[in-house]
Amino acid sequence: MPVDFSKISIAFLSVEEIRRRADEFREHYWGTKLPIDVELIAERNLKLFIIPVPDLRYQAQTEVFLSGDLKEIVYDPGRSDVRIRFSIAHEIGHFILHKDIVSTLRPSSYEDWKEIQQTIPDGFWGRAEYQAREFAGRLLVPRTLLIDELKALRPLIERAKDAVPDLELPVIKEFVSPKLAKRFFVSDEVIVRRIEAENISPIQ
Repeated sequence: MPVDFSKISIAFLSVEEIRRRADEFREHYWGTKLPIDVELIAERNLKLFIIPVPDLRYQAQTEVFLSGDLKEIVYDPGRSDVRIRFSIAHEIGHFILHKDIVSTLRPSSYEDWKEIQQTIPDGFWGRAEYQAREFAGRLLVPRTLLIDELKALRPLIERAKDAVPDLELPVIKEFVSPKLAKRFFVSDEVIVRRIEAENISPIQ
């Protein structure tokens, strides 16, 4: 059945609001222990079934899918563990921020979702994707915990700066990101993006 996109709108949310809701969600369901187990939260607290579907990205042009009945997160197990974790956190973001839109727009079948994606106007779903991505980043890498972990790495950073006094900030970010990525169980790229998005300096 065709979707009338003129009757659907995705509300503007400030970055601060998205982060506040991610923080509140994590504090309520998990606390401060690292890494944040988003799969457990989804299954235990949100009552979502997490279902692997091999080659999902080829079947439905997506690596993860929150069903329109808000009961399942289907994912492609052929991706790295850190990418799957971020994808699940992303769909949790949709569950929390866009529940009504998802239930209206998305079918229960990921095959049908593939067809609907072909009719979505350019830019329509972009706002929801940005919001869910920011929610996921903040959920998996909380600002306060990221600062604490960076402080713990300060001796390593100082030794690197002693060896190379004019060491550039981007190089320092690349240097610390693999160590932080292991603590938060995300990709190096997510760590770098969170440091930049949160406007945190590794050398302060």
